[in-house]
Amino acid sequence: MNGFPRSAKRSWLTLPRLRRLSQALFLAIFLVLLCETGLRGSLQPGELAYPVRVFLETDPFIAIANALATHALYRGLLWSLAILIPTLFLGRFFCGWICPLGTLNHLAGSIRSEKKSGRQRIASNRYKSWQSFKYYLLFALLAAAIFGSALAGIFDPIAFAVRSLGLSILPAWNYALEALLEHGRHGAVKLGILLSFKQAYFRQGFLFGVALLVILALNLRITRLWCRAVCPLGALLGLVSRWSILGLEKHPAHCEDCNRCLLDCQGGDDPIPGARWRKAECHLCMNCVAECPEGGIQFRFFPTAANSATMEGAGLRRRKVLAGLGAGALAIPLLRANTGLAAEAHERLIRPPAALDERQFLARCIRCGECMKACPNNALQPAFTEAGWEGIWTPVLAPRVGYCEPSCTLCGQVCPTGAIWEFTSKEKGWAGAAGAGSGPIRLGTAFYDRGRCLPWAMATDCIVCEEWCPTSPKAIYLQPAEVTDAAGNTTRVRQPHIDPDRCVGCGACEFACPLRDRPAVYVTSAGESRSKANQFLLGRAPQPASWLPESSDAPGWTKAGETRQFEAADLWKYVDGDAERYLRAGVRRTFTANYRYGEVLEAVADVHLMNAPAGAASIFESEPSSGSRPVPLGDAGRSYGQSLTFRKGPFFVRLTAYQNTPETERALVSLGQAIERRLGRG
Repeated sequence: MNGFPRSAKRSWLTLPRLRRLSQALFLAIFLVLLCETGLRGSLQPGELAYPVRVFLETDPFIAIANALATHALYRGLLWSLAILIPTLFLGRFFCGWICPLGTLNHLAGSIRSEKKSGRQRIASNRYKSWQSFKYYLLFALLAAAIFGSALAGIFDPIAFAVRSLGLSILPAWNYALEALLEHGRHGAVKLGILLSFKQAYFRQGFLFGVALLVILALNLRITRLWCRAVCPLGALLGLVSRWSILGLEKHPAHCEDCNRCLLDCQGGDDPIPGARWRKAECHLCMNCVAECPEGGIQFRFFPTAANSATMEGAGLRRRKVLAGLGAGALAIPLLRANTGLAAEAHERLIRPPAALDERQFLARCIRCGECMKACPNNALQPAFTEAGWEGIWTPVLAPRVGYCEPSCTLCGQVCPTGAIWEFTSKEKGWAGAAGAGSGPIRLGTAFYDRGRCLPWAMATDCIVCEEWCPTSPKAIYLQPAEVTDAAGNTTRVRQPHIDPDRCVGCGACEFACPLRDRPAVYVTSAGESRSKANQFLLGRAPQPASWLPESSDAPGWTKAGETRQFEAADLWKYVDGDAERYLRAGVRRTFTANYRYGEVLEAVADVHLMNAPAGAASIFESEPSSGSRPVPLGDAGRSYGQSLTFRKGPFFVRLTAYQNTPETERALVSLGQAIERRLGRG
């Protein structure tokens, strides 16, 4: 061993075993959570029992892209620090020890092939200049995020793995396994976790499966080609690992040029003595140390400079970095200059319940497919061009495949970025009364094609759509009519009609229509709750002026300017730094206006509409009570002299005066009373 301690050699041999154990453990956890992202029995309102978002929430690339696109960080994404901070000290340990897609590539790369054996393996595992492509792709995707687009999710390895496995490989496995079972579903029950509750079908599922299989097959030629050349998360972790204190020491005196350290190198980082070790490319697989028979290389904290021939950075070229940033910045205007987002929106662009407005939705949705996998009725499908090319693979409701279950809230539970806001069945409001202060969540509206509807076109009774309508009271009602056929005979039938005030666009009627080729009733996005512009019924959208008094409603007060309105997604533009507190409490909209009292007092009034009264109460109770006194406003109120807060139902109101005069408190109470009367009407 040339003086290298045998005990130290044995300790290094254990590290690859630990790494393989870690890879197997995390891959198993990932697959179990993915399989459990959904239902295996009757639908019961409530939360999923497993933290299915954990891998996506700990993804630093998703967290940074989400923060750049939305100017905020969605709650669980803070867990990404659990990966990012250790990378500062250890390097790209996530790629070699945890990443499920990296593990699948590692397994595929372990297969010996004629294209990669002997000297070919050694040559292919040397560093290649094309490995820097992932860094330029990273810069392009981050630039796109700055301009408000979550294109990062297309290439993120965790989102890619969830999308490919959840929407293609697992449904294919389910189909094949069921076909092999002699007794169909009766035998499937015995297999438990191996089979889904029902067979799922996804548009473009073949494409997702082929993409994964091609990436895995490429490992037969070049080990972990995806990880080395494409993965933007690996590129991000490689840049962060520049400052890691764990490094590789090389001892040329112990090297006999056997090149065994290159045989199983996963990152193509040149661990061989005589070459510069590229820290940003190393996956910490430890294979090089374990394979070295002479102990010529070893990992060490704070390696000595004399034995560490290391390239700390990624060796990027400034022009290519600028080109990557420019490509990402240019891609968004090119994508949005086409029809789809602002002009000629697709009528079938029906988003899941509680989805944000389209522009904000595209800034957050990472196309991971979690919501589609969780949907119990297989209703959510990956978009192709319905949302323009920028919205490819984002979720859309496909009523011909399935409908939105009235009590289901799973899509909001599994979304890791807030593109679909977390909501309750009460807030959804389809099976009963909606939460106070707001109507039910509307996905769109159903319409009839009377030329195909059996009672309208063929004088044939059919009440399937009315029976399937889940709203209470029903949005579909039947009216008797007399129809004369070609022979002159009069037939009495019941013809269906839609009440647009009650229709929520769930798609149950379209799904159940007996005309399967092209249903006689169909749902479009018209009237969806998430859009103020896509409305066709006057009075459906909340009117901000109805909750803030005009000059004649509050004695002594004069309204100065117009009422401003902020959606939950852009609340940070108004209360930057405090928006997250309101978002956690379930704010839906915020209305604000300025007022004047006489010539000396100015104030601002903020009305926050929450999803439920509990949200308003939580905000009210989070305000400090010291130095305040109770005031008889709403359900509870406090006066601080120069400011005043109160809550009423789902509303939280804050009044703040810019001046402190003897009349300030009394004047604010009078303005609060005027707002309280308005809230009672709203």
